[in-house]
Amino acid sequence: MNGQSGDGHDTTDGMERWRFQRLPTADGGRLRLGFWPAPSMPRGSVLLLPGRCETLEKYAEQAADWTRRGFATVGLDWRGQGGSSRFLPNAHKGHVSDFDLYLDDLAAALPVLLPAGTPRPAVAFGHSMGGHILLRFLAERPHPFAAAVACAPMLGIRTAPLPEPLARMVAAAMVRRGLGEHYALGQTDWLPADPPFAGNPLTSDPARFLVGHVAYRDDPELALGGVTWGWLDAAFRSMRRLWRDARVASLTLPVLVLSAGGDRIVLSARQQAFATRLPQGRVRVYPGAQHELMMEVDSIRDRVWADIDAFMAETLPAPAEVPAEVPAPTAA
Repeated sequence: MNGQSGDGHDTTDGMERWRFQRLPTADGGRLRLGFWPAPSMPRGSVLLLPGRCETLEKYAEQAADWTRRGFATVGLDWRGQGGSSRFLPNAHKGHVSDFDLYLDDLAAALPVLLPAGTPRPAVAFGHSMGGHILLRFLAERPHPFAAAVACAPMLGIRTAPLPEPLARMVAAAMVRRGLGEHYALGQTDWLPADPPFAGNPLTSDPARFLVGHVAYRDDPELALGGVTWGWLDAAFRSMRRLWRDARVASLTLPVLVLSAGGDRIVLSARQQAFATRLPQGRVRVYPGAQHELMMEVDSIRDRVWADIDAFMAETLPAPAEVPAEVPAPTAA
């Protein structure tokens, strides 16, 4: 299951190093929580919050990078994707009725992922949909984080050829007609054939482009397809709620917003505008980069990591030394 990026870097090795735990939810579902082998002398902890359609297996390379920097690394699969329970009989449909469910799940998972005694300070890293949920959670809920990184956060979705207001109206209308659990226009089940790299809107790196697909192929129960009208309507409503939330202007923790200049999935200009509302917000833009900044070619990814490192050095205590790795806790 090894792969080499365009820069010669191994992209898939180590997926099996995640150790998983199942957490029941109050409504009868389950969350899959992940624990990466921790450094022996951590300088802190980081929580990884994936984007839509992602699973923690895709974050193995990033988890190893955080560990080398001295962070105990944990994460979760959002409900409706990865190894967590699904909302619909067709497990390929990316569906949720309300993003508040994601916030509730994160609140339930935090005491298990970052219990008392976990190395502090704690940092949160959220990508795309995960970045959006993270920003809402920081504004709305109690949290343990000393700093946060929002990577290409979903603050506006590219809806071409429809204008965004029309797409929002159509999604809401389809939900009102009782079609919320149906696929949105053009969305389908996951297909096992390798997707074409040419013209993809995610990354410039051909090996990293396939990391998530390889995880699905190796374990089809993780696979996820496109979104439903209900998910799309819930996403629009959640983004509008975040933009209108006055509590954003009162956030006191440092937040680094990473923005892909060539993003064709979400609206990078919205990310830059949102960062100006954060009292301790910083924004870094990577011209020409595609949506998945942490899955980009090394020439871009290295710049992203340099900015994260500088942000951590500015906002967190300096580590005493670079620690070695030790085994992760035994999975339940």
